[in-house]
Amino acid sequence: MPGPENGHDAPAPTASPSVGPAAETPGSTEDPPGTGGWFGRPRADLLRAGAVSAAALAQIAGSPIGSALPGGRSVADVSDTYATVVTPAGWAFAIWGLIFAACLAYAVYQALPAQLERQVHRRVGWWLAAAFATNAGWELVFPQEGSWLLVANVLIVVVVTTTAVALARLQRPEPTGLDRALPTAAASLLLGWVTIATVANVSVSGVYLGAPTDSALANGAGIVALVAAAAVVLDVTLRLRVSAGPFAAAAAWGVLAVADNEPPLPVELAAWVALAIIVVGVAAQVWRTRRVVRTLLA
Repeated sequence: MPGPENGHDAPAPTASPSVGPAAETPGSTEDPPGTGGWFGRPRADLLRAGAVSAAALAQIAGSPIGSALPGGRSVADVSDTYATVVTPAGWAFAIWGLIFAACLAYAVYQALPAQLERQVHRRVGWWLAAAFATNAGWELVFPQEGSWLLVANVLIVVVVTTTAVALARLQRPEPTGLDRALPTAAASLLLGWVTIATVANVSVSGVYLGAPTDSALANGAGIVALVAAAAVVLDVTLRLRVSAGPFAAAAAWGVLAVADNEPPLPVELAAWVALAIIVVGVAAQVWRTRRVVRTLLA
């Protein structure tokens, strides 16, 4: 560029590395970690962090409390009472331990003073708090059986919706490190499992309302439900830039549990087809993105 002095061209300035906010990626909405304690932080951030933490703890306590309420039974007992052709095997529910651990880890992390004002938590915190709290509500309602099973259907749809929004908001711009790994792990595992759990939940309500459990109609409905759920999982997997692996794995876990619970042969075959669709979807997304770690993990 021509310089004003002596009519000579001034040498172009050499870019030097910088430290701090100026070093952030251009156009990024991420803030550097804060310093200090909780005092003086924006009230909205403190409220959000508290809501996420309280909701994460509530969903851990929800199932035992729901079972202990007057008239309550365990979730497993209710599922067995209204068993359907798409009821997962009992071992499948062990995934809640992993989901609760991921949600709690994120709740603790986002509440740290250095994390309170990060944009990633502001984007997804309230959505995940809503998902965790609604899931806790489902755990209180489902064990009560009766017409409460219909209320549980509404609640699980809310869990799916709020978790899906949170996971979508984690895709762009993509956070890094634990800012990406923890919220996406919590959201993707929860969404993957409840996508399949919704099928089981609705089928339980159908049996409560008088739908047959052992007929060609029941088998046909189960087949359609499993294939439709697999198609949804496939579509979401192909849209996820990060954490497609945990989402698909949680959904595949549920489908595998259905196949392992000795359903009628046509339904079992449909479950295996659904599982194959999910696996192919993950492989296709890895091939499309060429980013194995981010796609499969977080």
